[in-house]
Amino acid sequence: MKRMTNGLAAVAATVLASLFLVAQVNAAPVLCSEDTTKNHMSIDDSQVDACLASGVGNIQGDNAAQDLFLSGPAGAGYEFAGKYAIDDGGTGNTFNITYGEGTWSFDSSFWDIFSEGAIGFKFGTGNTPDEWFVYSLQDLVSSGNWELILGDGGKGGGLSHVNLYGIRGPVDVPEPGTLGLVGMGVLLLSLSQRRKKA
Repeated sequence: MKRMTNGLAAVAATVLASLFLVAQVNAAPVLCSEDTTKNHMSIDDSQVDACLASGVGNIQGDNAAQDLFLSGPAGAGYEFAGKYAIDDGGTGNTFNITYGEGTWSFDSSFWDIFSEGAIGFKFGTGNTPDEWFVYSLQDLVSSGNWELILGDGGKGGGLSHVNLYGIRGPVDVPEPGTLGLVGMGVLLLSLSQRRKKA
């Protein structure tokens, strides 16, 4: 029986580890445009689902009429949830949005209110396309990395501000099967440790 329990624990640990590694290996960049002559942005698909929109102009956030994402077709159903710009001291920053050189984050409490999320980045590029990008977020993701690649004739590139958008709705709860698998793995590991001590 001891060998069987140890074997099951090893199999469970191997399966869980391989699932984690597969998720890491399969990560790919999500681009808003394949046109490398334009400014484009890249975020890993482990953090975002898709690029919802990009363009020239502004994504104001707190003024929907002046936000090209919210007033466009891709922004249908979304509402402004917060904004962070270094020069405005973070006013309207309900979810403590922050960004640094190539990184972004916000409070995970966002997911207690919104069932879908999107993050928008506005760069100063001297009105050369594209200068803003909005991505739909993977469920429960609240931090990640970004990269702006300047296209032909691109200039500037400093990040002006980051907006957070959300759609209210039922909040997804992890499926019982996943929780059961994790629980079973923990149980098997604890049983194997108990048997080793005996």
